[in-house]
Amino acid sequence: MNITKIFFSFAIVIIIAISSAVFTIFHMKDLTENTKKLYTHPFKVSNAISNIQTAIITMHRNMKDVVLTEDGMESIKIIESVQREEEKVYKNFELIYKNYLGNKKDIDILYKAFQEWKPIRENVIFLMHQNNVKEAVKITKGKGADHIAGLYKKISVLKKFALDKADEFYNLSINNKSVDEVVIVFIITLIIAGIIVVYIVQNLLKVSKANNKQLHLIDQNILTATISLDKKIEDISNALCYVLNKRKKDLINTSCKYFFTNEEQYLKFENKIYSGKEHKSEAYILIGGEKAWFDLEILPERDTNFELRSFNIFLTNISDKKRIEEVSITDTLTGLYNRNYFEIIFEKEIRRAKRDKKPLSVLMFDIDYFKQYNDTYGHQEGDRALKAVSHILSAHTNRSYDYAFRIGGEEFLIISYQKDFKALEEFAKLIITEVESMKISHNTSSVSSYLTISAGVMEFGEENLLNADDMFKEVDKLLYEAKENGRNNFKSAYID
Repeated sequence: MNITKIFFSFAIVIIIAISSAVFTIFHMKDLTENTKKLYTHPFKVSNAISNIQTAIITMHRNMKDVVLTEDGMESIKIIESVQREEEKVYKNFELIYKNYLGNKKDIDILYKAFQEWKPIRENVIFLMHQNNVKEAVKITKGKGADHIAGLYKKISVLKKFALDKADEFYNLSINNKSVDEVVIVFIITLIIAGIIVVYIVQNLLKVSKANNKQLHLIDQNILTATISLDKKIEDISNALCYVLNKRKKDLINTSCKYFFTNEEQYLKFENKIYSGKEHKSEAYILIGGEKAWFDLEILPERDTNFELRSFNIFLTNISDKKRIEEVSITDTLTGLYNRNYFEIIFEKEIRRAKRDKKPLSVLMFDIDYFKQYNDTYGHQEGDRALKAVSHILSAHTNRSYDYAFRIGGEEFLIISYQKDFKALEEFAKLIITEVESMKISHNTSSVSSYLTISAGVMEFGEENLLNADDMFKEVDKLLYEAKENGRNNFKSAYID
């Protein structure tokens, strides 16, 4: 082969490579745009809408406290808190107006409704200044509560649109034909380049060396292993050995324990892998006592008689992705699940309860006189108190079907399945007792010298599971009654 042919062949390879790169860049723009929109809605718009909802809940709660309080100075502080939450709402409206991809009239409707709430609040405050508590309470429970319900419905319109848009852009991203076209062009490029390379490289020794080099790269960079039917490691890449912090010779022919760290992962191997089917899932490996998460792909290997012989395992480290997921659903201060994750899980658990025909228990907690606590001891101590209460809630929700959330400033919620209504009441009483038993000083509280909580507790029977919003409102009413009845207690109800 002369130099002209070699030069010509390499020129063709370069042209094909450049053409493939240009084609890839051009066709990936759609995917990039959809991905950009995907992040705009679930993270910017959805979070802003949730922040507005949380602020409105807090403002409504504060307005209830305005009616309940008999201390003039405390009333002023609560009103100032309402004003601060109102400022947050308007800032979040700015974010929504900037990023919302739907009809801006939907935002205008919510914005106008929110503004119309202010005269109602001001009327309540005026009546309280006139010592007309009865009329103030009537407006708070009547016109005020009805207006809040209307706000929730308008918020749900924006929230549904944002989530629907996120799903739409996500589906466009994963189904985008541009990706398929790029893959096809890439494969064609590889094929043509391969033909040219084969045409140039005729020496089998060089091909063999290239293959050996490729195998070496796989061994050094791909996380893979072969496991026998009796769960022994037949072969393993050095890359995976490095991740496991083990030597290859110490792993070969030893029992593989890395994918059987809990019952769920064990059952996946027993029930799915041994069926001889390909399998993909997420799994974790305990390395140095800590979880490392991987995308796990398992391909069965058969002998000449098509009998299952072993499994080829391929791993992709997704620990960073898992950490991001955890951050997105976790309240950063307390470590409990956050408000956004509550709205996702609540709907799922309602469907689960209906499907399994089990009563669903919902408990809402509020730290008593927490604003006074912050004013007296400072926000740093307030954060410590929130963490302490959260630790108790977390300790009592360690079953796979129990969830504890921080849904507002000092508001918490538990979703649980209890044996019966009596067990649910004992559960609520235990948590309330343990909080006071921590003996966190709260000298400005009128119910105890220690930090306490109140709770609304409700069990929804399998035949009367409401929608998420209605269930939330019912439990919230019970919490309000518990606070009206002296706090440091709970109000419970059962809907059969």
